[in-house]
Amino acid sequence: MDTRKEVGKEAVRAALQALGKGGKEISYHLVYEALGLKSEAEQAVVRSRISDMTRHGEVKRTRTGCFTYDFKHRPREAKSYETLWRFVRKAKPGWSVSECAMYTRVSYTQALRYCNWLEEEGFIERAGRSDRNAVTWRPTVKADQNPETPYPPLRETDPFAKERVAAATITRLMLCANPYALKTARDITDACRVLLARFEKDVPENRTENENEEDCHVE
Repeated sequence: MDTRKEVGKEAVRAALQALGKGGKEISYHLVYEALGLKSEAEQAVVRSRISDMTRHGEVKRTRTGCFTYDFKHRPREAKSYETLWRFVRKAKPGWSVSECAMYTRVSYTQALRYCNWLEEEGFIERAGRSDRNAVTWRPTVKADQNPETPYPPLRETDPFAKERVAAATITRLMLCANPYALKTARDITDACRVLLARFEKDVPENRTENENEEDCHVE
């Protein structure tokens, strides 16, 4: 099993962003808890990924084993998005994704993914088809009014990343913080809301009643 694939960079990034809100200092141990990682191999991957983010300025070390997350930093893909966005706004209407990828020297897959997102957000629209029957595009008024590069949301590889962080936050606060402090109570409440928002809707209202009735019939 490839451990690096199991512990994706986006999952680590999501944990750092959740734990580092407001400039809070983060430790490796908190990230391990947030992602539910217990094996040394998985933890080593986390350290490697954070080291990589540190080299590129996304994470800033504060002391040994601790760091903060820079929310103003853009991932390395940001430069590609900026190049693609300049093409979208400046190219003559009627370009195809293949032409976009060729002129910007960005991979076709990334260009296609970005253009699909731009269409969903109303930045570009279909202009017709080329001689080769490829869909052609043109920028919308919204694109003309937005010179700044729009960035698509980061893809979340771990669908429960936020919930893991919330559960880890509750555990950390109960063990390390003052339970009587108002701020602790607020943070725990916020984390509970994250968990309830994800799981409460999946539990039928009458499930507990039915389970209790079944227990009563057991001799």
